[in-house]
Amino acid sequence: MRFVAQLRLSKQAWIDLAFFGGVPVVLAMLSAVLGPYAAIMGGIGAVTYVLSLALVPWWLTGLATYLVSAIAGRKLPLWLIAAIGVVAAGPFVSLYVYLVNWIAGDIWPALKTFLPATFSTGHLKSAVVSEGRAIVLWIAFVIIFRETLGWARFAPQVKDTGCEGERFQLSGAEWTAEDDALLRVLIGSGKPPRAIALEMKRTVGGIRARTAKLGLRNNRIGDRPGG
Repeated sequence: MRFVAQLRLSKQAWIDLAFFGGVPVVLAMLSAVLGPYAAIMGGIGAVTYVLSLALVPWWLTGLATYLVSAIAGRKLPLWLIAAIGVVAAGPFVSLYVYLVNWIAGDIWPALKTFLPATFSTGHLKSAVVSEGRAIVLWIAFVIIFRETLGWARFAPQVKDTGCEGERFQLSGAEWTAEDDALLRVLIGSGKPPRAIALEMKRTVGGIRARTAKLGLRNNRIGDRPGG
């Protein structure tokens, strides 16, 4: 059972790497190829510039979305959690982009002729367009990774349900071969269903149903409150 959990953690780690590393790098490379940065800064300069504008804002948005997810819990759908996260990160991302452009403008003066003047109409219009594009891209990638890869980073947390003061997993949780083997051992030891449910972190109904499905006999299967 522990080995299976490690495999699942490994899968989530790979998805994290793809989302927080692969996606912004690909977007940055597209920007470097399609934009005028290579002509202004040269190949290495353009790659450094677009990566700095892709990775850190992506990570800041990830941090903001994680905080929103932790606070909201199961109260909000995933798309709304992602939307609030990207909007909340907006001011910090804007400040970071301003600093990067300021430093880059000193290194490559030609960049200043390409970028609109700060707080000008063109600058504000560009900022609104960039923010809208960031919102759409962020929500789209979060949903795509969740629905296609089973990514659980920002998914609403599923809380354990209470039953007579005890904490159990959902009754529909998948049963593994290790779970079945443990169930057989616990039934063989003579433990009542509620004690088995507590130890295996499952509902009493789930224990009874699995016991019946496996054709096992529990002399205390009728153990019920007051019974």
